[in-house]
Amino acid sequence: MRAVNLLPKDSARSAKSIAREDPAVVVGAALGAVVFIALIGGFMNVHSKVNKEQAKLDSARAAYAQLSLEKVARQPVKPVKTTPIIPVPAITAEEQPRLAAISGALGTRIAWDRILREFSLVLPDDVKLTSLTMSAPSSDPATTGAPTTTAQGFSIAGSAFSHDGVARLLSRLMLIPDLENVTLGNSTAGGQGTPGVLFSITASIKGAVAPPPAAAPAVTTPAASTQTTTGSTS
Repeated sequence: MRAVNLLPKDSARSAKSIAREDPAVVVGAALGAVVFIALIGGFMNVHSKVNKEQAKLDSARAAYAQLSLEKVARQPVKPVKTTPIIPVPAITAEEQPRLAAISGALGTRIAWDRILREFSLVLPDDVKLTSLTMSAPSSDPATTGAPTTTAQGFSIAGSAFSHDGVARLLSRLMLIPDLENVTLGNSTAGGQGTPGVLFSITASIKGAVAPPPAAAPAVTTPAASTQTTTGSTS
């Protein structure tokens, strides 16, 4: 009986190539595997040693920090003395009148720009002004800066489309912080030539020194008259 090879031609060729493989290649591959395994073992050994040394270092740092805290706690706390950088200058007798004059001037100072700015913010669009007057007390040199009886305050006059516009302006003027005692002087409907409503409003300005009251007239009391009678004796 004749033998027949049933394997494919490719399988037969691969089997022959394996059988004919060079032994040096096999030995080199084995040596490479051994070296790789040795490197892995060395790396693992060194890594474990580094971890142990790091743990020792962490414990030493923790012990040092604990000792530092205990040392700070044992040390007494010294009170800290604070001194002003710039000492407050003392007010001399010569500076006292000047300081009083400056304080009086600042106390009577009126910020007109702020009042006008606040007024412009609350003025309704349907109101037209014809006049605006602001006055403050003036000083009389003869009375060493005392305020005279000059009228002070805030007064405006103008026209609006209706009485509702005048009422709206009144309510808004009361919201201005620098004004007080807001009063409606008059509000009358215009004639044929002047349609709308004519009005006038007055108010007092906060912070201004009120003028001194007028001196009351002196009341003279007539002197009591005495009558002397003389009698005759006989």
